[in-house]
Amino acid sequence: MKYTVLVVDDEEEQRQAFVRRVRWEAAGFEVVGEAENGVEALDLVEELEPDLILTDIRMPMISGLELAGRVREMRPATQIVILSGYDSFEYARTAIDYNIISYLLKPISSDEMSEALFEIHRKMDERLGQLFPPQDSDLQAQLKRLRINEFLLPLLLGSNESKQNDGELLARAKSLGAVAETVSTPRFCVLVSKFKGTDGSYIADARHTDFIGNIFGRHGFDTVSLSAYQRVMTLVTLPEGAKFPNLLELPLTETVQTARRLQKEHCTIGVSREFHALSDSSDAYFQAVTARRYTSDGAGDIRFINDQEKNEEFAIAEAEKTAAMLEQLLKVGTEERLSDFVEGLYRGSTPENANLVVAQIIATVCRVVGSLSDQPDAMHLLSSNPLFSRLTANSSEEAMKQEILDLCRRAQTLITQSRKRDSEVLCDRVIEIIDKRYSDEDLSLVGVSGELAVSPNYLSALIKKVRKKNFITLLTERRLRAAYDMLLCTNLRIQEITERCGYSDQHYFSYCFKKFYGESPNRVRQQKGDAQL
Repeated sequence: MKYTVLVVDDEEEQRQAFVRRVRWEAAGFEVVGEAENGVEALDLVEELEPDLILTDIRMPMISGLELAGRVREMRPATQIVILSGYDSFEYARTAIDYNIISYLLKPISSDEMSEALFEIHRKMDERLGQLFPPQDSDLQAQLKRLRINEFLLPLLLGSNESKQNDGELLARAKSLGAVAETVSTPRFCVLVSKFKGTDGSYIADARHTDFIGNIFGRHGFDTVSLSAYQRVMTLVTLPEGAKFPNLLELPLTETVQTARRLQKEHCTIGVSREFHALSDSSDAYFQAVTARRYTSDGAGDIRFINDQEKNEEFAIAEAEKTAAMLEQLLKVGTEERLSDFVEGLYRGSTPENANLVVAQIIATVCRVVGSLSDQPDAMHLLSSNPLFSRLTANSSEEAMKQEILDLCRRAQTLITQSRKRDSEVLCDRVIEIIDKRYSDEDLSLVGVSGELAVSPNYLSALIKKVRKKNFITLLTERRLRAAYDMLLCTNLRIQEITERCGYSDQHYFSYCFKKFYGESPNRVRQQKGDAQL
C-alpha cells in the first residue's frame, strides 16, 4: 500500500532536500505537501489527510511534539515521525506517544532517511494489518465468539422474557469474557456501525467486528461486537472515572477515518447514552440505531443520541410511561386499581398533557385488546365507545387517510424545522462564547462542546456545515479582528495585545496576524501613525 506524507521543517534547505532526494516512491510513499511550521502543517493536515507526517521536533511557535498532539486530536489515524537532535532525543523518546511511529536522530542524510522509510512502511503495514487480521481458524476461539454472540444478540435486541437479574447478567458476561472480571462499577454504552462500500451496498461481517474491537482496544477499551442486519453492534465497557462521551472521540474518529482510507468504506456510527445495568442494553441499542440514522443530515459520520435527543422528562415521556402502566392494568389489574389509575391521570396535569395521555390510552387499548381478544369483539368494543367514535365520526376512509397523512407531514416538518433551528442556535451559542472569551488562551472545541452538552465531533461537524468554517478558524478570526482594533484604537504594546487576544507567544501571534491581514502588527500600527501625520 502506498502512504501519503506531509513534510514539516522550518529549515527550507533541509525540507527541500528531503522532498527531492529521499527515495519516497521506492519505499512506498508519496509526498503530498510540505509546511514550514506547525501552524501551516495543521491547516494542511485537515486539507490533505496524510497517512504520515515527518516533522522536526524543534520549530517556532509549535514544536514537533505539540504538532503531534494536535494532529492526534484531528486525525488519530495519522502516524508521526519525529526528527530530533542529540539534545532532545531522549526527551522525544520518553514523551507521550502521540501516534509516533519512529524517532530519527539528526543530522540524517537523504540516503539514511530513504533506508529508514522502508522500516517505517513495514511498521505501518503491520499496524494496519492488525486492524483486519485473518479470521481465527482455532476451534476454541470460534466457539467463544459463538457463545458471546448467543449472549449478546438477545441482550441487545431484547426478548419477550421478563427483565433479567442484573447481577446474574453481569456474572454471565464476565464468565464469557464479554466484560472483564476486574470491572466492579459497570459503565457501558452501545455502538451501532454501518459500513458502505464503493458500490453503495452495506457490508458487515466478522472482519468489521474485529476492526472495531482492535481500534478500541488500542485506546484501552474492552468491547464485544457482533454483525447482524447489515450493521455491527458493539457493547463497550467504559473505564471508571473517564468522562462520557469525550473519552470515545479518538477511537470513534479513528474508526471512521481508517475505514475510509484502508477499506474505501464509508462508516457511520451511532452511540447510545451511558448505562450501568446490562438489562438496559436493548434500550441503548435502539438509541444507537436512532443516533446513527441522524448522520444522514450531513453533520458528521459519528452521532451520539444525546447530540440530538436530550435525556429529559418531557410530557411525551410521561405519557409513554402511562401507556406502559395501563397495559399492565388491562392485562392483570383489578377494576379498583384501573379506576384509581384513570382518576390519577387528571390530577396535577395540564389540559394539553391530558389530551396527550388520551391519545396514548386509545393506542394502548387498541393494541392490547387486539392482541388478546377475538377480532370481532375487539372491533365492537372500539367502535361502540364514544371516545373512539369521536375520532371516526362523519369521516370517510379517504378523508381519514388525508387527515392522518396531513398530521404526519406536519409533524415531520415541525421536527425538521426544530432540528434546523436547534443547529443554528447551537452555532450561534458557539459564536457568542467566542466573542465573549476569545482572550482565554485555553478556549477549545472540547471545552465549548462540554459546556453545550454535545460531543466535540458533532459540534465540529455542525459548525463546518452551518458556518462553512471550523472552530479554530472562527476563534482565530475573532482574535485577529480584536487585535486589529487594538492596534488602531489603543496604545497597548504588541505583547499586551498578544496576551489580550489569547496568545502566549508573540511570534505565533505575529505569524497568524500577517497571514490573515497580509501585514505585520507593527506595519499596521506604523500605517496608523503615518495616516495621523
